[in-house]
Amino acid sequence: MPLRFDLGPFEELHIGRCMITNSRERSQFVVEGDMPILRGKEFLPETAARTPLEKLYHCIQQMYLEEAYDKYQGRYLRLAAECLRNDPRLSAELEAGDQSIRAGDFYRVLKSLKKLIPEDAFQADNLGPSKVARSANYVARVNGWKQRR
Repeated sequence: MPLRFDLGPFEELHIGRCMITNSRERSQFVVEGDMPILRGKEFLPETAARTPLEKLYHCIQQMYLEEAYDKYQGRYLRLAAECLRNDPRLSAELEAGDQSIRAGDFYRVLKSLKKLIPEDAFQADNLGPSKVARSANYVARVNGWKQRR
């Protein structure tokens, strides 16, 4: 089933290990296929993850986007244990999340954890000077022309 996205100016869309950044005009995308997708407002960079719960969210996010459960399994278990030590009330949410992760439903876990994390953790102004590292050959363009610096 295709997914439709309506991206506002400069909004981001993470598809697997890639990121699409919209231009200054609204755009619509239709994505077909079975790929992990996160909107920019759901994406939490590692530099913005400060609390154990935020770090756990980031770890699960990477599991989802990279489709690499085995790569992050040890880190996931350590962070889940640390979250339980810091706040035992999270036991039910983390247990349900663990069952969903074993079933391969990472996005459902991300949605439930996002409700427990303060919204300001996901805001762009909290992410530092550059929330996404640009590739070495990135060239900023305005109206199709390279910007002069």
